[in-house]
Amino acid sequence: MASDRYLRHAQIDWFSQPQLRASRVLVVGAGAIGNEVVKNLCLLGVGAVDVCDFDTVELHNLTRSVFLRESDIGGGKAPALVARAADLNPDVALGSIDGDFWECVTLGQLAQYTCAISAVDNFEARLRLNQMCLAAGVDLVNVAIDSRYAVIESFPFAAHWGCACYECHLPESVYARLAARYSCGGLRRRAQSTRQVPTTAITASVAGAVAVSVALRLGPAGQGGPGARRVLLDTIAGTSTVTDLQRNAECAGCERLTQRPQRLEPVDGESWPFAALQALLVQAPSQPPPVLQLSDALITEFECARCGPRPEAADYLDRRAAAYDDSITHCTSCAEPAIRVAVRQRFELPEFIARFHGKTVPAKFALTVIDGRTVCLDFEQESATCPVN
Repeated sequence: MASDRYLRHAQIDWFSQPQLRASRVLVVGAGAIGNEVVKNLCLLGVGAVDVCDFDTVELHNLTRSVFLRESDIGGGKAPALVARAADLNPDVALGSIDGDFWECVTLGQLAQYTCAISAVDNFEARLRLNQMCLAAGVDLVNVAIDSRYAVIESFPFAAHWGCACYECHLPESVYARLAARYSCGGLRRRAQSTRQVPTTAITASVAGAVAVSVALRLGPAGQGGPGARRVLLDTIAGTSTVTDLQRNAECAGCERLTQRPQRLEPVDGESWPFAALQALLVQAPSQPPPVLQLSDALITEFECARCGPRPEAADYLDRRAAAYDDSITHCTSCAEPAIRVAVRQRFELPEFIARFHGKTVPAKFALTVIDGRTVCLDFEQESATCPVN
């Protein structure tokens, strides 16, 4: 019987199985940490868990991933993990999202989760998930490991708006490392070396257990927890350090977010999102005009320094810069790397409307401030339904 499954849980005075059952968690990353996180969520009886990862299974993953097998090599990590995790607990609704969360999960979908757990292995993905959770007001737990240490950071955006975000305490060395991956024009460099961090099943299992414990205290079961916090675990010395994280007033990620963003709804009978954009202009006729901060950097200029305007510019202008690398700066006419590319994320509202009206906006969302009110324009809103469950 289902009640017998959770018999030991029922004996814990602070434990609420009904609240766990009502929780819905998005796990981003199906590697070593993701395996441990999903294992614990399933054993605890969390209501729904969706796992997102674009990567495929490799042989070296098997030493650290409890759900993956040699027969999974070459296939997607997320579906392989979910297929075996389903055997742990039939009460848990499991779903896999075989792709990049930035491309596959909309703000509307993210807003339906109790918490997102970042189990990824690179800073860019962590920054992007932090950006989405801030815009959606969804709790975030970030997890990172190496061969000895585990770091678990919690950001209760739902209950404690205004707390520190993931980016508030990033060292300058991280930004320098990220900048080295891009050309001066803002495009990704073709030749990139992937930094692989050595890890073990020990740090992954410890990190996964603490991450789930922290996550369940952020949502309905814990009413948001104590605020943003970092736990550093030394799995060799057996010690831990807990640090309360204060908001950084100069943080690039949340400096402009002085209040919880309000998602604009489509206007009845009007084209979304441009009717809402026009309405913003009416609400704020004063100068200077509102500035939109887009979630994605866009290519706004493309011209050869030697040959002038190029006909292929139409293939790149107003597209996401992340879709291309610096190979597009090689001119097909003069055969020189002479193409000047400009990349932007900030647009004054009138310019943005003129540039993109009648087109699909190549960004997930945008933030702006109107009369002191922070507004979020969700450009994927019409398809904002749950991806799996």
